[in-house]
Amino acid sequence: WMSRAEARRYPDQVIFAEQTRYQRLVLTRHQDDTRLYLDGHLQFSSRDEARYHESLVHPIMSVVEQPEDVLVLGGGDGMAVREILKYSNVRSVTLVDLDPAMTKLGETHPALVEMNKGALKDERVRVINQDAYGFLEATTDTWSVIIMDFPDPHGEALAKLYSVHLYTMVSKRLRDGGRAVTQATSPYFANEAFWCVDETAQTAGLQTNPYHVWVPSFG
Repeated sequence: WMSRAEARRYPDQVIFAEQTRYQRLVLTRHQDDTRLYLDGHLQFSSRDEARYHESLVHPIMSVVEQPEDVLVLGGGDGMAVREILKYSNVRSVTLVDLDPAMTKLGETHPALVEMNKGALKDERVRVINQDAYGFLEATTDTWSVIIMDFPDPHGEALAKLYSVHLYTMVSKRLRDGGRAVTQATSPYFANEAFWCVDETAQTAGLQTNPYHVWVPSFG
């Protein structure tokens, strides 16, 4: 029944589907376009995911003098890690993603491995399956770059990942000269949400520099 329902819900062929403890993972494919959905929400299209992930990673990496140790919160598909590993001076990447099924998909599914260039199996990458909020509360480690690649805050569990307390914890985990970046929805389609994220970060004591990029698959 679920397979039939998903075949009607998604316009393209479903090539992978799994209900995990945390979410519904669905991969679809049409010709050269592979798409990932979490709980029915589009996460990326292979046709233009590079626009998003390059824009998420490269501006922040380019303004940190020594981006040697990087923390990625979310991003279990490995695409952001792929971009981080393009920097030869990166010594370690810690990826914290709640769902072990998501990181396993990023490590093993041929479609995702091809897209992320096997990034999650790189010897410099450590994968931790834990809630990002709880991880930040418990850790005493610090990083030169922190990248937050979370889904849009369309529910209470996700909204806490865009809270004053989380951004305060992020600021404490940055080394001197370190920088952080977060996905923040769309300033065009979700104007109030975008500027709410900006104001929340400033309330946590962070200096912000908002920017955006056009990703056609999201409109």
